[in-house]
Amino acid sequence: MFKLKIKNTTYGISFSFFFVIALVTICSATQMEKLFMTLVSCALHELGHLVLMTAFGSSPQEIVVYGGGIRITPDNKQLSKNHDLVVLFAGPVVNFVLCLLTYLTNGGGFFCQVNFLLGALNLMPFRYFDGGRILALLANGKVCEFFRVVFIILSAVAMIHMILHGTVSISFAATFCFIVLSEVIY
Repeated sequence: MFKLKIKNTTYGISFSFFFVIALVTICSATQMEKLFMTLVSCALHELGHLVLMTAFGSSPQEIVVYGGGIRITPDNKQLSKNHDLVVLFAGPVVNFVLCLLTYLTNGGGFFCQVNFLLGALNLMPFRYFDGGRILALLANGKVCEFFRVVFIILSAVAMIHMILHGTVSISFAATFCFIVLSEVIY
C-alpha cells in the first residue's frame, strides 16, 4: 500500500485499487463506462460523508482507496451521537439523491441503478456498512446481533433462490461471502 501524510490526514492507495483499474482497461467500452460510473458513485458516496464530517468539525485521520471502495477513518474527535448519525446517513442519501435526479432527468439507466443499489447496500445492518454503524448507535448489542443474523439468513435464502433458478449474480455471491466473513471475523 502506498501512503502519504498531508497535514493531519494520511492518504493511501491499496494495490487492489490498481487491480481494479487494470481490469477496467481490459474491458469493453461499455463495461469500462459502467465500472467508471460505479467508481464515481462510490467516490460521491464517500464525499457525502466527508462534507458533513468536516461541517461538524471533524476531519479524516485516514482516507484509503482500495479495490472495494474508499475507507475513511475519522479523527479522534468525538462527534455527538446525532452528528454521527447524520454523517453515516450522508453517503446513502447522496446515492439516493443521484438516483432520483438521474431518474427524473433521464428516466433511469445504469447510473440511477448503481446509485440506488449502493445506497441500499450501505444501509444494510452489517458492521462494515453504514447501516450497521447506524444500528449500533441506535440499539443495544443484542438487537444489533438479531438484525445482523436475520439479514444474513435472508441473504442466504436469496442466494439459494438465485442458484436454484440459474440467476446467481457473481457480484451478489462475492458480496454475500464478504459480509458473512466480516461478520464472523469482526
